[in-house]
Amino acid sequence: MKTMLKYYSERLKEARLKAGLTQIQVRDHTGINNKTLSGYENKISEPDYETLKSLCDLYGVTTDWVLGHTNNPHSKLTEAERDMVEKVELNDDSFIKGDFTFDGVELTEEQKRKLQAMARLLLSQDQQGK
Repeated sequence: MKTMLKYYSERLKEARLKAGLTQIQVRDHTGINNKTLSGYENKISEPDYETLKSLCDLYGVTTDWVLGHTNNPHSKLTEAERDMVEKVELNDDSFIKGDFTFDGVELTEEQKRKLQAMARLLLSQDQQGK
């Protein structure tokens, strides 16, 4: 059995509890036996990717968070954020040449390049999570 990062069991349980679900309710929603789920939450066994994805979708968290790749359990873009980013072309310099402000102060070229890189990363992660 390959070993997942140390966070998965604690974070699966934390996410389930924050979602207000019992192991029985998770079983009813996913078909995953509550004893199997208990094994995941107590480091007795590890879920495969499809099972992990199913649990994360139910709990409203990302697999990256459960696996410890990020400390933000909700790193997916909101619908409004996705709409805004899709209106800006991130694959060329038109974004860099555009006028953007934050708190009334115009962004520098360096700040726009950083923002562009972060938006590309988030969109890439969001598309992979679908």
